[in-house]
Amino acid sequence: MKRFIIGTAICLLCLSCGRNSFEINGTTTEPDGTEIYLIDLRDSDTLGVTTVEGNTFAFSGTVDEPIYAYVGHGKQRVRFILENGQVTVDLDKRIESGTPMTDAYNAFHKRYYGLDKSLKEERRNLVDSIVSLNKDNLLGVMALDDLAYSDTLGFMELYGTMSEKMQEYPLIKDDFENIKQQARTAPGKKFKDYLVKGGNPDGTDVRLSDYVGRGKYILVDHWASWCGPCKAEMPYIRKVWEAFSGEKFDVVGVALNDKREDTLEALSKLGLPWHQILDAQRIPIELYNINAIPHIILFGPDGEILERGLRGGQIYETVAKYLNQ
Repeated sequence: MKRFIIGTAICLLCLSCGRNSFEINGTTTEPDGTEIYLIDLRDSDTLGVTTVEGNTFAFSGTVDEPIYAYVGHGKQRVRFILENGQVTVDLDKRIESGTPMTDAYNAFHKRYYGLDKSLKEERRNLVDSIVSLNKDNLLGVMALDDLAYSDTLGFMELYGTMSEKMQEYPLIKDDFENIKQQARTAPGKKFKDYLVKGGNPDGTDVRLSDYVGRGKYILVDHWASWCGPCKAEMPYIRKVWEAFSGEKFDVVGVALNDKREDTLEALSKLGLPWHQILDAQRIPIELYNINAIPHIILFGPDGEILERGLRGGQIYETVAKYLNQ
């Protein structure tokens, strides 16, 4: 089996190095010869590359301290805490086990996501229990990262208790910066305008302010032609458009990270009757800190951001609530 390790954080060791080294033994249904990568996610450094033989692959080496890493190929990848010891990985099931931090995080992850999303206090308490004992290591970092987008207030409070070193770790430092950016476009804030050159279907320039802040409630749907979940929201958006569009309410679709021709083809197939802004690419993503699509925002008549992240039946209920006030 071909195997090589590169980078400063890791080096090859002989098998006799025992507990001062790591071994990763993995299984996958990927065909023989498929390249499997070991990546340090802190700086995207490629730590190693190996190939699949007989549905198995392996890495070995040493780390000076635990590393947040992934092992895999394309979308078939597993993220975990890489530390010295023996790790087993099943790429198909996306599971790993074997070392203390890996097993501890797996146990936490199972408990955390076993709690209903509505149980915010219980989730926060669980993360707090992990962070309080792991303020200076990656177990605390990864547990806190899970809290970042479900409980931003809880995240910010616990982030301040982490060691200075861990606060600078990119995984949660990025979360921290994203939450600060989100606060600038949180419900209650005024909308932030932007220009998309040639963004109208007829090729003329368009601004968000051509629709928002002009006396109507405006539902803005951030989507893309390649996004399956985006298309799954279309019936809910169509229902609210058919029920309420007129003098007080309207809908605007904003295509992100999409090719113009693909957006136009999707619009034709889907038969969407509401306004569209094409070719917005990353402009709204960066301005409104959109982490995933679909992302649906309701703006008030004066341009105030009323709600973010609406989905499914919640869309109709929310719009109806504001219009019937």
